[in-house]
Amino acid sequence: MRMRELEKASGTSRETIRFYIREGLLPEPRRTHRNSATYTDDHLARLIAIRRLKDERFLPLSVIRSLFAGAETTDWMSANMLPEVDHLLRARLDADAAREDAVALCRAVGGDPDNLADAATVGVITIAPDGSLSPRDARILKLLIDLDRLGFTRQRGYAHEGMVRVMEVMRGLAERDIQEFFERVAPHVGDLEAADMAERAIGIHNQLMAEFFTRELLALLAERRRIANDNALNPASEQPVSQA
Repeated sequence: MRMRELEKASGTSRETIRFYIREGLLPEPRRTHRNSATYTDDHLARLIAIRRLKDERFLPLSVIRSLFAGAETTDWMSANMLPEVDHLLRARLDADAAREDAVALCRAVGGDPDNLADAATVGVITIAPDGSLSPRDARILKLLIDLDRLGFTRQRGYAHEGMVRVMEVMRGLAERDIQEFFERVAPHVGDLEAADMAERAIGIHNQLMAEFFTRELLALLAERRRIANDNALNPASEQPVSQA
């Protein structure tokens, strides 16, 4: 396709496309003449991916570049690879409940409206313009309120900004898993089988992460106890000198 066709299909200006090529986010086009070039579906797939990563995941271009640089081939970014798996998986994982009013839900479960606003401000949950939450964000809000009720409060130094770090770790894991899935599994299965595999794998991965986290937490607590006991048995030999 020509530049004007790529602009129209991707919704990206030619100035931005040329900038992405200079920055290594897009491969060089095939030059047919000195002032003429053709672009492929790979260019279009990458442009769509860049837009989504920027607008939906808020990733900077440096991070997006590193994601692309990790793969020897960009076949996994092809728009023709498992075109329906996104919709199938979202329908299965996000179709369990209707949207809920954020403020009403917060009050119903005994939450603080200020904490609701804080969670939305830092991006832990997303409140739609009509004031509603997705089913998943509603569950996240309830869990945040449960933590607050247990005593993990802002007054004690706990803030929703800490959950942003957790989200960043999860996003990194998800990005790697998606790339590996499309590189290793997608070429061998259809949309329906891919959705089945992904749905079951997400459940297993969630359980694995919970077990890994609990195991590491208990191990660190045991190490902390060992160090604390050693310190109690072997106090510093030098004592402060009293002043007359």
